[in-house]
Amino acid sequence: MKDCPACAGPGPFPKVEDWLDPVAGKPYTVHECPACGVAFSEPRVAVGADWYEKAAPLRALEGKSEPAKDWRYVTFLAEPLKPGRLLDVGCGDGSFLALAQSRGWSGLGFDYESRMIARGRDLGVEIVSADFETFCRGRAPGEFDAATLFDVLEHTPEPAKLLALVRPLLKKGGRLAITLPNARRPIPFRREQHDYPPHHYTRWSPEAMRAFLEKNGFVVERQDAGHLRVDYVSDHLFFFGLMPIVLGAAKAVLFGRGKAGTVTELYSAKGDAAAPEPGSLADPMVRAQLVGWFKLLSRLVTWPAAFFLTAYYRATRELAGDCLYTLARRVD
Repeated sequence: MKDCPACAGPGPFPKVEDWLDPVAGKPYTVHECPACGVAFSEPRVAVGADWYEKAAPLRALEGKSEPAKDWRYVTFLAEPLKPGRLLDVGCGDGSFLALAQSRGWSGLGFDYESRMIARGRDLGVEIVSADFETFCRGRAPGEFDAATLFDVLEHTPEPAKLLALVRPLLKKGGRLAITLPNARRPIPFRREQHDYPPHHYTRWSPEAMRAFLEKNGFVVERQDAGHLRVDYVSDHLFFFGLMPIVLGAAKAVLFGRGKAGTVTELYSAKGDAAAPEPGSLADPMVRAQLVGWFKLLSRLVTWPAAFFLTAYYRATRELAGDCLYTLARRVD
């Protein structure tokens, strides 16, 4: 087994759990480093664009971005920083960069997601798509006043290597803002599928993030992990409370009782006879739209319970928000 991807500790690493990736059918094991507290997966090898194509079809990514209301973006742009040159790693469709530019920053984005990059360019932001190491080696040292990694680090098999590439691009005293899921957040039912490899390779607590940055040439100026959204708890009630009941009933109606497998697998098993027709439930995007409508409706039903659960968690847990925000400064 490799060393810890955060602190480079040699282990041994206790096993947390096993996981089978439903997209590629590949087994993973999640371990925890006793030295720094970061949970990480083995194996940890980056997946290609084809995995993301299967895991998140392009139409499923549409219409999700509301940058002016995004807590991550609003929090960073509220920092008392003088606008300057900004690098947004994992910029997606460039919506944050467009917002930052409207606040006086000049931005450059980097992303592998070619499906989204064209949209960013339509917004008037500059986005580069290339090998990340080659991109970083080709930039001038100290080119940027700030860099942002919004929900990026947990997707990286080797986070220390990523930080070693980004750090030289910052001026001395330059700021680095990182957001990712808070490992200390409440999980009322079971862990969300997206928090497993190869979508997320690592899990971070506030203390683990602070130690990681301080070990790698930064000083942490501020952390915020107190933002627990009612919608986060409501989504748990939806996905792990209501959806299993609804999916079970739907599979019984569509395929008969006792059929094992996901709806997608069951449709595939039916062969060409189940080829999607306009509006057919055999079309995964039609099913995704139905789930979205049902999720919206369920929020009206689950909101009171989610509100009281959220109030309870806020009152009984410190730094238990669903998102961890960290602002750090390069010190040398």
